Amino acid sequence: MKKITIILSVLIAMTIKANAQIPNSGFETWVDYVDSGDCNTPHLVYQTPDMWKGSLGKNCLVYSYSIQKNNESYPAGTGQFSMKIQPDTADGVRGVASTVHKNSSMANGIPPSFAINYKPTSLYLYYKCSSFGGDTIMCMVYFYKNKVVIGSGVFGTTATVPAWTPLEIPIIYTTLDVPDSATVFFMTGVYIQHSTVSTLYVDNLSFAGFVSSVPEKISENTIFNLYPNPVSATTQLTIEASSLTKECILIISNINGQELIKQKIEDAKTKIDINNLAKGIYFVKLIADKTVEVRKVIIE
Repeated sequence: MKKITIILSVLIAMTIKANAQIPNSGFETWVDYVDSGDCNTPHLVYQTPDMWKGSLGKNCLVYSYSIQKNNESYPAGTGQFSMKIQPDTADGVRGVASTVHKNSSMANGIPPSFAINYKPTSLYLYYKCSSFGGDTIMCMVYFYKNKVVIGSGVFGTTATVPAWTPLEIPIIYTTLDVPDSATVFFMTGVYIQHSTVSTLYVDNLSFAGFVSSVPEKISENTIFNLYPNPVSATTQLTIEASSLTKECILIISNINGQELIKQKIEDAKTKIDINNLAKGIYFVKLIADKTVEVRKVIIE
């Protein structure tokens, strides 16, 4: 048991180091953000994730800010908070949040905001959202070299996604250069600005893969094994018998976070029929008690 605990501690430390390039990527640290408007009254003070910035209202007498602290973290066991992004159109607040945490102008586009010295292939995160009237909710990441954009990853959806869902956003580069900086930017209510319904929750951003929860029961085994991978028609899902519970649920989602297959797992070895899925990358999530594990599978 001691050996296993040490291994887990090292893995957690490696994960923290790998995710360190994105500032406050789990939204666990929050700081005061003062509305320094021209009102002749005490300035309003908001809570914002450290190293992140949102949108303030036009009226400095009205408490209104696009970012809110959400007292929930996903996956379970990875923290206490996540970030909620929501517009307040009555006071001119756009539903935005970004790592552009300084008072820099966005008049000429989204500027770089944090340093990086390699080329990530994807941005990974967990999200859930609600979209008003088919409006678009956006998740974006930009990479720069000498303040010029050389790579980006963009995801947009008009769907309502009520449950926390893994999302991988592939990054495409236009040059062979290694970026020196990057910026992450979220936006709700992109096209429809007369509602506060379009809402986005995000947590545990990473360039190194999906952040996983630490199982409550320390074990040398993972929750499940998935093979073959890549796969052409069907895949065999093998679950250790000790992981099976009455609440063992399997979910397969595409890279846009849409749940395509969801079923209860009752046998230690279960064959999942994927004949109706097109070629591409998918995410297989298994929920067993309070433990969640996500794997990527490729259908060829």
